[in-house]
Amino acid sequence: MKKLMISAFVLFLSLNAGASVSKLVCVPGYEPMRADAVIEIVFNRTIDPLKPVIGSYNLGAVLKLHDKITGQTYTRSDVVFVPATSMDDVNLRGGAAGMVHIRVSPVMKNGAFMGRYTGDLFVNDLDSRNYYNLTGSVQEPGIVCETR
Repeated sequence: MKKLMISAFVLFLSLNAGASVSKLVCVPGYEPMRADAVIEIVFNRTIDPLKPVIGSYNLGAVLKLHDKITGQTYTRSDVVFVPATSMDDVNLRGGAAGMVHIRVSPVMKNGAFMGRYTGDLFVNDLDSRNYYNLTGSVQEPGIVCETR
């Protein structure tokens, strides 16, 4: 009985430890195996995917998009995320001046976070002359992300 309780406690800790998110590493959702771009979203604080904005309405982040075709890296350190519809919403939409728009939603199964996010990324930054349209469709997301 004691071993069973210890095992359950260790499982509980490991599940809860995996629930916090500080970084997303994403690839285009239309062909994730091709991955001609790698996107990193690094939040300015660790978040709980089930309650991402507790204590603060705005959530800062750094966006890095490495284009493997051109070898260039686009970076924005002024991205701000807010809940998509209300403070209780787990879906986040983000943006930065210069036409950067991001939407990410946690992948859930039976109310549990699965360690992945899906969403869209659109960049039309005229100042740096960067354009990326990684928006999805009804059938598939524009980006698929794993937590780190």
